This record gives sequence, structure tokens and C-alpha cells, in this order.
Amino acid sequence: MNILQRFRQTAISAPTAFSEMYERNRVAVFRYIYSLMGGPADDAEDLTAETFIRAWKARHAFEGNVDSAIGWLLRIAKRVVIDNHRRNSVRRTSALQSDLKSETTTEEEFLRIQQGEELLNLLKDLPTEHREILILRYVLDWKVNQIATHVGLSENHVSVIIHRTLTNLRKQWTSSSVGKSHETH
Repeated sequence: MNILQRFRQTAISAPTAFSEMYERNRVAVFRYIYSLMGGPADDAEDLTAETFIRAWKARHAFEGNVDSAIGWLLRIAKRVVIDNHRRNSVRRTSALQSDLKSETTTEEEFLRIQQGEELLNLLKDLPTEHREILILRYVLDWKVNQIATHVGLSENHVSVIIHRTLTNLRKQWTSSSVGKSHETH
């Protein structure tokens, strides 16, 4: 980083401005990370903190206004999640799996947990770009034009990806649910 850029004033370089930006965006960044990872929440909280630490260190390089900070933060968060995934190549068991081992789990709870785990697996199998687009749309409630700008695609392309991905997920969900219901009867 250039020495002049290191101390350049940006919309978020002052501690109070950064703090306000943090308060405004921390929940969205957490939801984004949690959705990308599929949990557990403790890990998503740690990665959210790491995202903001990296953002603090890079705040003088930020370009834009406070309203555009969320896109910048999500790009940092995505790199943090990728870095974490590389560090932890061995998959941890999810909280859902530990719930399944509980002796007090009823059949209804078991089915709900199993369906939730199945849905998470379907989402994990999506291409990263498609999963990210669905997270931005349905978890962070972004509009299609915001997503298009963030990922660098046309609005039409984003809409097509959303429609096709949801259609495929419905088909996979239906076929896997039908298969499971036949197995239990």
C-alpha cells in the first residue's frame, strides 16, 4: 500500500465514521457469512469479527460513500470465508448433526432437522455465484439491481440465475423429499 494512501481520508477512515458503518452493517455481514457457511453461528460470528478487523486495517483504501460500504464489506467477508474454508479443510459436524444425536429428539423434530440439513446440503452444492446471489436476494433482501451491480452482471442475468436456481432447487427438494418419504413408509 502506498504511504500516502495509508493515511488518506475516506468516508470511513475516522473511528467514529467506521463505528457507525459497523453498527449499520454488522447484522447484514453476519447473515451473509452465516448463509455462505451454513453455520454454526459461533464460527460466523468469528468470521464477521475478522471481516471488520480487515476492513478497519484497509479503511484508508476504501473508495466510495458510507452507503456503498456494504458491497465492500461483503467482498471482504467472501474472502474471509474462502480463507477460513482453506484453513479448515476438514469439515466440522454441524449443530444440526449434534441435535440428531440427542435422545430427546422427537420424530417431528428429527424430520425438521433432517429437512433443514438437506436444504443446507442442496444450497452448498450450488455454484458459489448462484448461492451468493440467493443469499443477497433472500437473506439480505437486496433488490435485483443491487445484486447485479455487486456481482458485475446485468439485472436480466441475475433474474435468470435466481429463477433457474430456484426451479432446480425445487426439483431437487421435491425428488429428495419424495425419496425420503418412500424410505420411511
